[in-house]
Amino acid sequence: DMNQSAMHTDLWLSPRPGTDAALALAACQVILAEGLYKADYLLEQTDLPFLVRSDDGRFLRESDLVQGGHEDRFAVWDEGKAKPVWAPGTPGSSEAKLTWGKDQRPVLDASAEVTLASGQKLAVRSVFSLLRERLQALTPEHAAGITGIAASVIRRFAHDFAAAPAALILSGYGSCK
Repeated sequence: DMNQSAMHTDLWLSPRPGTDAALALAACQVILAEGLYKADYLLEQTDLPFLVRSDDGRFLRESDLVQGGHEDRFAVWDEGKAKPVWAPGTPGSSEAKLTWGKDQRPVLDASAEVTLASGQKLAVRSVFSLLRERLQALTPEHAAGITGIAASVIRRFAHDFAAAPAALILSGYGSCK
């Protein structure tokens, strides 16, 4: 609702009740499709570079590739080595920091085939790759029909949000119900 706080915002949106997810997904679609994200940030601060197994949808783990490997050490694709490497800072990792080593070049949008510890070959993709694919159809035009917010306004929101040095989305008390 428009209230004393909302009147001071840069952009006030009022989607139909229950359609917040459609709005957020459309904004994400714009940000990914137009490359408005900071890849270094996504590589270091999110699980988007983590590899996902094509058979069960789980993160690829060290235990999948190495007999006796850690169940909570996750893999990303390394461009230079053309193979999976272990993400620093995950619970099973020996590194406590999230920063990548100088010899590591993780790929954000990865699709590859790996050989499991059992010898079986398996296709894997990064979370980013899967997200990009799933967002393709969730355009602002699609979301406009769901949310009641014009596609041009959704695009503006996505652009403003991606360009902001810091952004905050305030959600009302009842949104979780």
